[in-house]
Amino acid sequence: MSSSVDRRTQAGFSLLEMVVSMGIMLIVTASVLTLAKDAFKVSFTAYELTDAQESVRTAHEYISRDLLTAGDGMKNINNICLAANFVSNYLTKNPANNPCGAGLVNLPLVHSDNNVPAGTTVLGIAPTVSVRSTPTATDRLTLLQLDSTFTPVTPTAVTPSGANISVAASDLSKFAPGEIYFILSSTGATFGTVTNKAGGNIIFAASDALGLNAPGNGGPINLVSAGGTLPISIRRMRIINYFVDQNGLLTRRTFGISGGVGYSDSIIADHITNLQIRYVLGADEDGNNQQPVAQLTVDQQEAVRQVEVSVTVETVHAVNKGKTQPVTMTTTTSVRNLQFLEALQP
Repeated sequence: MSSSVDRRTQAGFSLLEMVVSMGIMLIVTASVLTLAKDAFKVSFTAYELTDAQESVRTAHEYISRDLLTAGDGMKNINNICLAANFVSNYLTKNPANNPCGAGLVNLPLVHSDNNVPAGTTVLGIAPTVSVRSTPTATDRLTLLQLDSTFTPVTPTAVTPSGANISVAASDLSKFAPGEIYFILSSTGATFGTVTNKAGGNIIFAASDALGLNAPGNGGPINLVSAGGTLPISIRRMRIINYFVDQNGLLTRRTFGISGGVGYSDSIIADHITNLQIRYVLGADEDGNNQQPVAQLTVDQQEAVRQVEVSVTVETVHAVNKGKTQPVTMTTTTSVRNLQFLEALQP
């Protein structure tokens, strides 16, 4: 018995058909890979831009929140006298005019440096960093904020030299060496660092690490208390200072925290290339709106209506022709407190 097999049904691809098929497959595969590459590039760019936008939004959220609460409860406070060395070392290269006396400066409730000079060192950070000045110089912002969690203390006595302040025994435990406090009277206010406690006294000696204390005749506590003759109150007030360091980190430094530490640093955002502060003033004597200014004079302190903050962040990686992409956002916050007596009210 025999069977016949049709060999034609077992024929495979010819060489020509194989070449054509492989060519078509390569074209389809290349098209798919190209689309996938483009899709990945779009996704990568979107992620980088989203990350940058998140950083810039976070920066504005913190700064705007602090501006809204700056100066709460301080409407009637006039001169805030601090040691000039502390102000120039930690806060600003452009201190306000000095109505306080030799070696002292008046600290406004909101103040900024316009384009901090290159090479300005940020003290208290290791390894050493400086305020960012490239690709453009950046601003610094300083503002004061009342700590409402601290119950004010009324001292029983102040030594004429202003080094020791006596408080009730029940209040002495509220204070710890290294903490910064706000000392005010009917004539003005100042800040001091607690260096020790002894015999019912809070001691503000000249040995504090920040150089904030300046005891003695003509010192800020002596002036505020009129040589110990005026009643004073002790509160906890935060000095908040924003700066961008050479590595692009936007830092919120807070002086006046509890726990025996003079200040703390919090990184708010990274890859910051620029921080600019401008102030929107009220109308001039002729009723005309004025252009925002980058640096306040003493006379302009009371005319501020709004504070305009501009932050620029760059993407972490290159997204366009081998270059990073900058993202800039500007917000304007209406001030409602401060010594800006003409500011908009909420």
